[in-house]
Amino acid sequence: MMKRREFLAAGSSLIATAGFAPSGLMAAPSNQLDIREIEFGTGLRKAKFDALLNQTFYIHGERAGTVTVRLVQVTGTEQPTNPEQFSLFFRGPSLPSLRAGTYTVEHYLAGRTPLYLEPVPTATHSLLYRADFCLLH
Repeated sequence: MMKRREFLAAGSSLIATAGFAPSGLMAAPSNQLDIREIEFGTGLRKAKFDALLNQTFYIHGERAGTVTVRLVQVTGTEQPTNPEQFSLFFRGPSLPSLRAGTYTVEHYLAGRTPLYLEPVPTATHSLLYRADFCLLH
C-alpha cells in the first residue's frame, strides 16, 4: 500500500514532467481558436472565417435589433489568390428577417466588422444571409 507522502511525491513529479514536455507531444484542444489569428481588426481573410465555421455571430441592425446567427458555410478557392474571392453563409431564425444592407457583425473573440449581407431564399423556416468578398492582398 502506498503512503500519502509517496503518492504526493509521485504526483508532483508527474506534473513537473508534463510541464517540460515538448509542445508537439501535448494535444491541444481542437475547438480552441487563437485570437491573434482570427481578430477582424487585423483584416479579413477566408482563412479567418474558415476557423470560425459553425460559430455564433451577432448581427446588429437598427430596425431588427440584434439577430443571432451561425456561420454555416465558407465557399471559395482553397488556394489564396489575388484577389481573394469567397462567400460566407450565415443561418439565422426566420424572424426577424433582415433586408439586404450593411450590418455590424460581431463574434465574441474576433470582434466586430461591417459586412454587406443579402438574404438567400431557402426552403426551410430558417433564413440564410450571404456576404461576398473580393479582397486584394
